[in-house]
Amino acid sequence: MREKKTLAAICFGILCVMIAAAFWPFNPRPANHVTWLSGENGLQFNGGGILFSSKRFQFPNSETQLATTLEIWLEPSQEKHSNALLAFSSPANPEQFRLRQSHDFLLILQQPFPGTRHSGMTWLWVPDVFYARKRRFIAISSGASRTTVYLDGVPAESSSTFKVDPNGFSGQLIVGASPTVYDTWRGKLLGFALFRQELTPSQVSEHYRAWLDGKSEVVENSQPVALYTFGERTGNIVHNQITSGPDLTIPSRFQISYKPLLNAVWNEFYPNFAYFRAVFINIAGFIPFGFFFCMFFSSGQPSRKTVVATVVVGTFFSLTIEVLQWYIPMRDSGTTDIFTNTLGTALGAILYRGGTLEVLLRRLDPQTSQKADPQRS
Repeated sequence: MREKKTLAAICFGILCVMIAAAFWPFNPRPANHVTWLSGENGLQFNGGGILFSSKRFQFPNSETQLATTLEIWLEPSQEKHSNALLAFSSPANPEQFRLRQSHDFLLILQQPFPGTRHSGMTWLWVPDVFYARKRRFIAISSGASRTTVYLDGVPAESSSTFKVDPNGFSGQLIVGASPTVYDTWRGKLLGFALFRQELTPSQVSEHYRAWLDGKSEVVENSQPVALYTFGERTGNIVHNQITSGPDLTIPSRFQISYKPLLNAVWNEFYPNFAYFRAVFINIAGFIPFGFFFCMFFSSGQPSRKTVVATVVVGTFFSLTIEVLQWYIPMRDSGTTDIFTNTLGTALGAILYRGGTLEVLLRRLDPQTSQKADPQRS
């Protein structure tokens, strides 16, 4: 009876540790860390912050209209991290267009719409863009023949194979965070403009000087469809200077607009060290769960049914965690963890059934081994 109580306490402790690790910081409605700058126009993103359009951008679908330009005026707080910066999202295609800061690189990602003749994500890397506390004016201008990326009014990268689909901007604008996972940017956002035309190098250079001098009327003369100068300096609304376009909202609570529930394994897979490290941790973390729960469920010699019962309990416990994590913005809800946690549980249960505890005890003290499990001696 004393051993059973000890095992129950160990199992309860394992559950508590796993729950704490899975749901920390236990906050389903965290504050949105976006504030107005003091003494100038702009917003400060302190990590865990998001800004999004109050309505979706609506542009007419046109096979002949193949030109667009996006301008953003910003200052990153760090340069040694990879974070989501901006996205245009829709329910049908949450990741249709994204900008990421990847260390000092700018990464432009475009996901084709379902049913289009294009297949697979396309991307463009632009080096030497982000430096901590250095302001950058980035313009991405795309036409029928090529896409050109300008840094501070000067062409920095050009591609004839990567072309921005203007229809990718027909969605909700999200700034400072990923539309699908907890991935947030740190820095200052000072201006944003969107055009349904390919700007010339002279226009981009002129706009750069205008952003520096605070002359938004120069940018407005190029007929943007959206222009945000962040001159309000208070409140939770950023007004679009073009009356026909949507405003931006600063929510009081951080939220992820298109977070998937139980994301599929193939959507979570990414061939890098961080992914395989997470897989290893999730497997190893559930081995003690399987080992001690199998021991708790057993009466003497563990049977195959005991192992199966332990694996089933581990699977349902993992499933419960992943479902509840959907309500916590800082956590992801995916199916990969269910498979890895189940595998870890099975390994732990098999280790116990295979007599691992007996072998360890026998190495320490043969007499202790016999007392621990007389039916095996």
